[in-house]
Amino acid sequence: MWNTWTSLIIGILILVVAIPYVARIRHPEQKPTAAYLIFISVFIVVAIVLFSLLTTLVMQLNMGSMLNKPGPAILFLVLVFLPAFLLARWLARKPPRQEGPPP
Repeated sequence: MWNTWTSLIIGILILVVAIPYVARIRHPEQKPTAAYLIFISVFIVVAIVLFSLLTTLVMQLNMGSMLNKPGPAILFLVLVFLPAFLLARWLARKPPRQEGPPP
């Protein structure tokens, strides 16, 4: 249970800290609100999917008790939040799609 609450708190902190971060890293042509919404949407979806998959894997391998130790718990959280953060950052930095005139 410690891991779930810790994950939730860390995730919320990342989203709050992301406001000025995304405003700084966004593509100049991208609106700040759009860049932030892209960032949080991707971050949340990827983090939830990774958390669910890794939790299921850990439970299937009967290794759930290992997550009570700080080392494996930190590794678990890094495996959840780092890929989510990197993908969200990459998408927030991309320029907006330029759509041509309708045919």
